[in-house]
Amino acid sequence: MEGSTAVPVLTGCTASGKTGILLKLRQKYDFEIISADSRQVYRGMDIGTAKPEPAERSILAHHLIDCIDPDETFSAGMFAREARRLIHEIENRNTNPVVAGGTALYLMALTGGLDPMPERCDGVRNGLKILEEEIPGILYRMLEKLDMKTAEVTGKGDIRRQIRALELYALTGKAPSDMRKGGDPMLRKKFRIVGISLPKEEHRKRIRARAEKMIRQGLLEEVKSLLDNGWGRESVLGRTIGYREILDFLEGVTPSLEDTVDAITINTWHLVRRQKNMFKRLEGIVWVEDDPELIEKLLFGERGF
Repeated sequence: MEGSTAVPVLTGCTASGKTGILLKLRQKYDFEIISADSRQVYRGMDIGTAKPEPAERSILAHHLIDCIDPDETFSAGMFAREARRLIHEIENRNTNPVVAGGTALYLMALTGGLDPMPERCDGVRNGLKILEEEIPGILYRMLEKLDMKTAEVTGKGDIRRQIRALELYALTGKAPSDMRKGGDPMLRKKFRIVGISLPKEEHRKRIRARAEKMIRQGLLEEVKSLLDNGWGRESVLGRTIGYREILDFLEGVTPSLEDTVDAITINTWHLVRRQKNMFKRLEGIVWVEDDPELIEKLLFGERGF
């Protein structure tokens, strides 16, 4: 990335139309996509993550899709390292990288919005999980004693964040709050970020249409196939909208597919609200409505790359 021009980034909440716009722009420009989507990295999870179809990927190359199995982990730090490597690799081929996706945490890690942290250690994590199961509430009490600032931010109910904070302390001997320095503002200048913002009612309609389309495309059969391969609720399926609602349907919790579509729509809208809050932490986004010409100009400049 050293010496290169600012790398274009197209982001926006779920169902904002990023892929469609980029496919149209591919007709005019030579570029490859580095996907910043925390669910499209999983193999076998195609329909429910709205992964670009094979025909679309033959037109527009996508990277960081289908990288790991549903029981594996791909962190923001891993994404940032791989994305930087790919940016360098794509530029060395005399083409252009474009980062695209709606996972704000990934984009923060890539663009210098997060401080570098140690990668996860499954041994430490498993030990902390067992401890919490045996003595409920112990992790929060430990965090209070070790790092009151982080405990107050995390809260009593967020076990996953408590585990991460205690894991960082175990790996470094430092309080997580002392490790946060505000990221790298200079790195942010290497990217120009454009976000698609839709009017509320239009966005709701797209979310509903997308949920219905996923059912028509075979999301139910996709989940059954994943279950047959051993990936169940304990994997990332149980934490992914679209998949967990289908699991509810298959387990009899939700009575019909129509109710399942309703649940996916509602939960996706809740996700959008959380995404908007996360985007507030990502500095320098230029927000525009679904205007392909303006998005093109903002991403690629008046004369393109």
